[in-house]
Amino acid sequence: MSISLSHLTKRYASVAVVDDVTVEIPEGSLTAILGPSGSGKSTLLKMIAGLEMPDEGRVVIEGDDVTDVDPRFRDIGFCFQHYAPFRHMNVAKNIGFGLRVRKQPKAVIAAKVSELVELVKLDNKALSYPSQLSGGERQRMALARALAIEPRVLLLDEPFGALDAIVRTELRHWVKELHRQIKVTTILVTHDQDEAMEVADQLLIMHSGTIEQAGNPSELYDAPATDFVHGFLGPTTVFKGVVVRPHDLEIVSPSSGVMEGVVTSIMELGFEVQVTLTLSDGSMPWVQMSRNEFRSLGVAPGAPIAVRERVAL
Repeated sequence: MSISLSHLTKRYASVAVVDDVTVEIPEGSLTAILGPSGSGKSTLLKMIAGLEMPDEGRVVIEGDDVTDVDPRFRDIGFCFQHYAPFRHMNVAKNIGFGLRVRKQPKAVIAAKVSELVELVKLDNKALSYPSQLSGGERQRMALARALAIEPRVLLLDEPFGALDAIVRTELRHWVKELHRQIKVTTILVTHDQDEAMEVADQLLIMHSGTIEQAGNPSELYDAPATDFVHGFLGPTTVFKGVVVRPHDLEIVSPSSGVMEGVVTSIMELGFEVQVTLTLSDGSMPWVQMSRNEFRSLGVAPGAPIAVRERVAL
């Protein structure tokens, strides 16, 4: 189901938390709303869900204006960061809860729960209770419960934020594969750039309540519309007065470089090495490179060097 947001605005007191947002979310896409804390991304998601009412603007899902429709009747599945399962219910009963509320026949509920526990890879935990699950398993149960009602739209609000880095990475891969299988229009709110770039088909970058830029991840990374988008989607440095990616610079011998200087500091971070320079114009850019490239240069703090932009192949 496609989603059209038209001039959505939400104010708290006199402050516009979401300010005149207009955007199209394609049918079947996995769209990430990405931005720093306080940018308005969760408020925007809640207005789509009907949990917050806009002061201005409209929410249209597949041609239906749902702006004034009760959230219970929008056919939307919602999964929060801090999922609160029913602790006295096992996995199967947690997943089937929404269907029981809708008074579906027991046979229908059993069939849907059986399908979903297999889909989210919890078929061997169907009779387990939430306290017996890992954090990643509880989050998969939460997603299954949101999907049980067969929603038109699935909304995920920082669903992996409370999990450790390894589990987050595993769940990112799993959610992308899940979306490939079910193709329900999905919106993911996150402040994690890596998560958004890895999972989403489309990014909406929010800043101070507005959409700074929308597009696919590679478009936004390669052609950011603003300095904010440039800096938010990855590391940046300044070379010759221009904001650039540090991996787009290279260190060369002084005789062949564009601008000369010396190595100020070196920081090795596993595979990656960050080399900070002091150049002849007084600027201090830093260069990002692989450990193998760094070792082949043979530079040390205080060494004379030159730096230039890498030649695109």
